Amino acid sequence: MGRKSFRSRKQRSKPQGDGSTDPRGSKSYPETVKENAKFREYYKSQNILSDEEFEEFYKALQTTLPTTFRITATQANAIQLREVVQNVLVPSMQSIEVDGTVYEPPTPIPFYPDNYGWQVNAPRNVLRRSPEFSHFQKFIVSETEAGNISRQEAVSMVPPLLMDIKPHMWVLDMCAAPGSKTAQIIEAVHANDLLNELPTGLVVANDADYKRSHMLVHQSKRLQSPCFIATNHFGQQIPTVHVKDENGNKVAWQFDRVLCDVPCSGDGTLRKNETIWNDWSCGQALGLHRTQVQIFLRGAQLAKVGGRIVYSTCSFNPIENEAVVAEVLRLTGGALELKDMSSALPELKRKPGLTTWKVMTKDEKYINSIDDIEEPRQRAKFPESAFPPADAESLHLERCLRIYPHQQNTGGFFVAVFDKVKPLTAADRVREGTLDADKVQESEIKEEGLVEAVGEAAESPAEETTSETPGSKRPAEEPKAQPVKKIKQDVTQPKEAPFQLMDPTNSDVDEVMEYYGIDPTFPRDQYILRCEEEAKNRTIYFCSKSVKKVLESEDFERLHVVNTGVRLFVRQNMNDHAAFRLTADGLPLLERVIVDDRRKIEISDEDLKTLLTELMPKVDRLTAATQEKLQKLDVGSCIFMIDVAKAFNRPLDQTLSMSLPIWKGKASVNLLINKQDKKSLCQRIFGVTPADANPVHDDQSARDQEGGKSA
Repeated sequence: MGRKSFRSRKQRSKPQGDGSTDPRGSKSYPETVKENAKFREYYKSQNILSDEEFEEFYKALQTTLPTTFRITATQANAIQLREVVQNVLVPSMQSIEVDGTVYEPPTPIPFYPDNYGWQVNAPRNVLRRSPEFSHFQKFIVSETEAGNISRQEAVSMVPPLLMDIKPHMWVLDMCAAPGSKTAQIIEAVHANDLLNELPTGLVVANDADYKRSHMLVHQSKRLQSPCFIATNHFGQQIPTVHVKDENGNKVAWQFDRVLCDVPCSGDGTLRKNETIWNDWSCGQALGLHRTQVQIFLRGAQLAKVGGRIVYSTCSFNPIENEAVVAEVLRLTGGALELKDMSSALPELKRKPGLTTWKVMTKDEKYINSIDDIEEPRQRAKFPESAFPPADAESLHLERCLRIYPHQQNTGGFFVAVFDKVKPLTAADRVREGTLDADKVQESEIKEEGLVEAVGEAAESPAEETTSETPGSKRPAEEPKAQPVKKIKQDVTQPKEAPFQLMDPTNSDVDEVMEYYGIDPTFPRDQYILRCEEEAKNRTIYFCSKSVKKVLESEDFERLHVVNTGVRLFVRQNMNDHAAFRLTADGLPLLERVIVDDRRKIEISDEDLKTLLTELMPKVDRLTAATQEKLQKLDVGSCIFMIDVAKAFNRPLDQTLSMSLPIWKGKASVNLLINKQDKKSLCQRIFGVTPADANPVHDDQSARDQEGGKSA
């Protein structure tokens, strides 16, 4: 999406173009002129649409993009939020009139399954001026801050929907930040959670920027998947990691599904990123073309035979779209097949991919081949793969999906879906038994070298006499000048605390299993520690069997892992009570495997309101029935359970169970969720905002809580 567009840094200081006030001051800026003659001429010359339809397309770009959002949460919580939106909020916004205009209430996005995607049809200024819309906006803001709702462009939701992900699959998201699509992928892997199944799949979400890779962790926080790993690498340099297969043999990791949502110029986001009107140029696409080819090619190498790769951009430019597709199809020599997706997502309006296009230089001159470039150095650096291939028809480029803003009131997007149908790499040939183990390492080095070679012409000045096709390695002029070919250095990552699997015989494992009554069949060998010496054994995480395989790999040090595992327990600094307390992060997983009901208490909606509106309420503030149950427990963690459907002013149609982690002290109780989650729950259910206190976050030590002190 546009969050990956490589725009000039100077745009950040430009006005937003909506006539609004600068958020850092009171100075007002003029509106952006939504007109760019070069953009218009370039895309009109590409014949992307008929003359008449092009005018509709261009007018749509000049309008503001509607707000769209997607419910992103655990399955049970997602159902609850959907019920609130469609059965409580939307019915209250029918036929709302503001200044003589009647505005439609929010509507489901037609192509998004199960009404989990929504479009807000009223402009932002209307949202603030109508009490009904204002209440809805506060709900959206609160749930977004809590991470339960993701404000995501409708077209950005398309690529994961076309991946056809199942819970057993290993999935790689190569350029994942900020993580909206990653969240969709995690949800698909956890599709059977309501059947009480722990998925056997794996989700690896990667980003080249270290800070942005941490955004992946934040975005996926609501889903708390033990199958998730966040990594920090250049997409084209994601390393080969060897793991053990079901027979105990060491094999290179491969993925059933790969998403290549690559960095792009981002002109498909014009309706949202208005600064593009001022600084658009065709040169941005040319500058990114080789990187896009590299990332896509590496994705193809990491996919299994029989697996699926989805390539996407938020650009209209064929240089970033069909040209990249054609080049990777050429480089992979029949290993990939471009799929016809015309019957998928029938409610999504789209156009076919282009089979021919024009190429313009950065000097804004149309050329038919690189021979039309007179300057030798520029000619050598220009990507020959930017031109339409001679065999375009046989590649079936029309099977690509082009999504235009005028068709369904969206942004612009490009998607292409591929099946890997033949062996391409050493890993493929090992799996089919046609490559000896002693030749694997040599082949893997060649594969990584091929990806690097694609970008060499752009990075190194070429000589006039070079006759190699772009993407091949140039020979060194002198052995002394280039004695050894070095692989381009990967990202420099700050040192992270290492991840270490706990010994299953560790006494801490025994203690939590016994204290909380965890099912003895729950795996003991998948607990993780983050190994900072000063905090060792303070927090216990849990990972899936697939993540465990990666952690046990001899190549694990090659991976720049930012985060993995779900935090289940935090150590208490207390001598006479529970050694570990529950966390909000781990409760959705733990409540399914805690078979001893001693520490589970059903509460009323009155109790829930007390917990959400008061800070560490005294036990006697709860109902008599809850007090009686609490008196039977010693100081420590417990779980409060409630059917929240009954708590709404307008009761919902179905049961919506919710569990909350609680610290029961000697005289009070503490709801172990953070301030924002508490606020969003309170507003969602009771329509009120809790007192602005600083409740104890569930990642703070129990020594700060009343439970370890005399009351």
